[in-house]
Amino acid sequence: MNEAVLESRFLRAMTEVANKVLEAEREHIYDLVMEEAEQFICELLGSSHDGGAYALWMEISDLYDNPAGPASEEACEKIGRKAAAEWLSVDQSSTDEINKFFARWHTPEPWQIL
Repeated sequence: MNEAVLESRFLRAMTEVANKVLEAEREHIYDLVMEEAEQFICELLGSSHDGGAYALWMEISDLYDNPAGPASEEACEKIGRKAAAEWLSVDQSSTDEINKFFARWHTPEPWQIL
C-alpha cells in the first residue's frame, strides 16, 4: 500500500475511534478501545504512529483491567474521552501537530486524573 494512502487510512481510523469513544456509554469504552486498538498494528502497520496509537488505546484500557490498578471504569472513561477530544482538536494536515499529540501522550501529564 502506498504510504500516503496508509497515512490517510490511519488518520481516518484514529478519528473514527475518537468519535466512537466520545459517543460511547461509560461501560462500553473499555470494550471499544480493546476492539479498535488492534487495527493499528494489523491493517495499519507501517503508518507513522501505528505503535503509538495502539499503545495509547491499550494503555487507556489498562486503567480498567490492569491488576496493578487503578481498575477503574471511571478512569478509563475520563482518560479515553480526554485522548479522543484532544485527537479531534489536532490539525491532521500538520505532521508536526500529529507528532506532538503522540509525544504528549508518552508523558505522565495527560494521564493525570483529577
